[in-house]
Amino acid sequence: MRSRPAGTSGRGAEPAGRPAVVVALGSREPRVRPRRVVDLAAFLHRLLEETTTHAGLERLLTSIVQGAAHLCRTRMAAISLLREDRQELEVVSVYGAPGAIHGTRLPVAASLSGTVITSGRTLRCGDAWRLRDGARAAFSRRNDVRGICIVPLRGPEAPLGTLAAAAKVPWRCTVDQEIVLKLLANVASIAVQLSRSGAAAPRLQGLGGKERLIARLLVADKTHREIAEATGLSPRTVAHYIERMKLRHGASTMHGLVAKVLLEAR
Repeated sequence: MRSRPAGTSGRGAEPAGRPAVVVALGSREPRVRPRRVVDLAAFLHRLLEETTTHAGLERLLTSIVQGAAHLCRTRMAAISLLREDRQELEVVSVYGAPGAIHGTRLPVAASLSGTVITSGRTLRCGDAWRLRDGARAAFSRRNDVRGICIVPLRGPEAPLGTLAAAAKVPWRCTVDQEIVLKLLANVASIAVQLSRSGAAAPRLQGLGGKERLIARLLVADKTHREIAEATGLSPRTVAHYIERMKLRHGASTMHGLVAKVLLEAR
């Protein structure tokens, strides 16, 4: 079998000096994971630890937008939350903006983020300056952004906001970068929901690592799928952790497990 040159894969070589952001989801490739994968996993783990212990929401969202811009190698990232009237989005956290964008309100009916809220789907635009919609193109020019990727912050029933990454040059968000944004958006969504609920965070001192994160998300009434999306684990792995916790705590049902975890956390 012919060996491949260093730094290449079966999908073709990446441009020199610009390593791709790789998210190892079920990968069977090398045993030693690339540094950026390790960094992403550690970053998500830390964010979830802070989220489920009710660290300050503003600081958490700031970390998320900074991480989004860094991991996607874009100049700007922002989180916008849907206001109570559901007619406008308000930019609540931003990184790398050239001007005063924090607090800007975006109409749902006439903004790219609003399109994501309405559809519930990711929006990718390689060059917003070339949009036929003059108002949206003008907004992009004012803020000096061209390539944009916007993902929804999913709530229990409908999106509650968006996470956007933007570049000042034409840019196509890759599949891996979109996965990164979705993982960060899931963490942001959980942080916002827990902050709004005002529920006290259980200490869960008897659990460690991923089990503690999963237990806190269960207490926050998250489903297997939502926990998997937030942690980057597969639903099957999440189910395995939960079954193991059930056995350890002598619980036969999910509600029984949550009740015992809360009782032991007092």
